[in-house]
Amino acid sequence: MLSIHHGDLLQSDCTVIGHQANCFATMGAGIAKQIAKRYPEAFQTDKEYPVPVGSRERLGSLSYAWHRDQRLIFNLYGQYHYGRGKQTDYEAFRSALRSMFHHLEGMEDQDFIKVGLPYNIGCGLAGGDWKRIESIIYSVSEQFQRGVHLYKL
Repeated sequence: MLSIHHGDLLQSDCTVIGHQANCFATMGAGIAKQIAKRYPEAFQTDKEYPVPVGSRERLGSLSYAWHRDQRLIFNLYGQYHYGRGKQTDYEAFRSALRSMFHHLEGMEDQDFIKVGLPYNIGCGLAGGDWKRIESIIYSVSEQFQRGVHLYKL
């Protein structure tokens, strides 16, 4: 189930936040820049990810970090490069999203989990098609029987 909210995802009560990341550990624009500033642990995890920066092997995987406010931040590697244009790789995004939900399934405290994603994830600077991304989010969330809260500014 997808729920659309108007407001700032980073100010929401979501305990799990996912965002699309590139494979170069830049986090220099869009919501990634805001996440890097507010949740430096997520940026540090992105830079220290075991697969080398710039490697295509990052595509479709994820990294994550706990923040002291008890939020879990996921960097979903759904695009290879950074910058404007057609950067989103739909299958990589699907794979990273599945990995996130699979990881969440293994958590002991299921009541803790409230997943939030930016509305239009992968469609702003990365140039993805929202209908395709929304369909991926819907199908993966249904597969794992988990709701997703999409935040639109």
